Amino acid sequence: MRDNNKSRQDDPSNSAQSPSGLRPWRLLGLFRDASAPMVLRAAIAVAAAWVPLAVFSAFRGQAAFLSFLTDYASLSRFLIVIPVLILGERPINARYAEVAHHFEISLIADNEQSRFQSKWRSYERLKDSTAVRVMLLLVTCALAAWLSEFLRPEGSEFLDWWRGGFGFRFFSLAGTWALFISYPILVYLTLVWIWRQIIWARFLRSTTQLNLRLIAAHPDHLGGLGFLEASLLGQLPFSFCLGVGLAGAIANRVFHEGQKVLAYRYLAPVLIAAALLISVAPYFFFTPTLMRMRRRGMLKYGALARSVGEQFEQKWLDRAESVNENVLMVPDFTATHQLYAVAHNIEEIRVVPVGLINVYMFVIAALIPCIPVVIAAIPFNVLMKAVMKLLV
Repeated sequence: MRDNNKSRQDDPSNSAQSPSGLRPWRLLGLFRDASAPMVLRAAIAVAAAWVPLAVFSAFRGQAAFLSFLTDYASLSRFLIVIPVLILGERPINARYAEVAHHFEISLIADNEQSRFQSKWRSYERLKDSTAVRVMLLLVTCALAAWLSEFLRPEGSEFLDWWRGGFGFRFFSLAGTWALFISYPILVYLTLVWIWRQIIWARFLRSTTQLNLRLIAAHPDHLGGLGFLEASLLGQLPFSFCLGVGLAGAIANRVFHEGQKVLAYRYLAPVLIAAALLISVAPYFFFTPTLMRMRRRGMLKYGALARSVGEQFEQKWLDRAESVNENVLMVPDFTATHQLYAVAHNIEEIRVVPVGLINVYMFVIAALIPCIPVVIAAIPFNVLMKAVMKLLV
């Protein structure tokens, strides 16, 4: 792994690309930083999922085509979620590789290097496994076939363009394509993301079984594991996609069935919980390690602080003669103060390597797609009154 990282740093064509994977996540940045093959792959997937539906719906007439164009759930999933899931693969792979490299050079002891490299190679092998991809594809196809036995377009979740016509008894040609092609593409990409998260969790868990060179007094309050949060931010596109899927479904119910937005206010916490469970839960594998480090640190640094404190008191507080103000400038006072400041870091150790700021970012990424739906659902006169109150 060291050789791979060294060659990547020495290669000018790659040196400009590697840092892009660690930039703060932005939706447009996924398209700007994507390679040509990834953009082509995303374009093909979107075309396969969306274009036939538009063509088949248009052939059925204006009503069916208009129904298709106002199916916010399907449009948002095919035109936004699919390309984001594809283009988000490169940044998250870059983040994971950088985190693994940092593990290797800073926290893995020399006698554990071979074990660590073996675990990383296992992760990369499973991530790119053709057998796994085929298995996920088969699961997707089986799920589509199973659902086709139970789904009927009479349900309120299906708009007119889904319903039969031109000899199709239940689903229309467009609906059949969506059921067996478009949505399976979406489900397959989602399963790939979940699979990647599963094997990443497996890799993180395996690192906790190694003898990590953690430093209890490290200023990041995580023993030196603070860099892990860089990998966590790679999951923001997945959180955003969950929000898009929820927003599209709510938009259909609000604008086509006249339901109230507030009727779905409890779905947002469920969405956030799902996103956090999938993305944040693997980092709890480090909780036992951090707790053990905190206990050991409190014992060792506590004993050192007590010993230094006793010597300090014997030297400066038990003396009979008075001291002048210049005594505070002597090295004993400065060294004791610095030691206690270092020992204080032990008490600040966090047992979960995930900061609240990253949790907030996940929540925001999931809720941003819902904002336009909420605003659009507000009556125009009510919205204008609220704007005027803000301006006055």
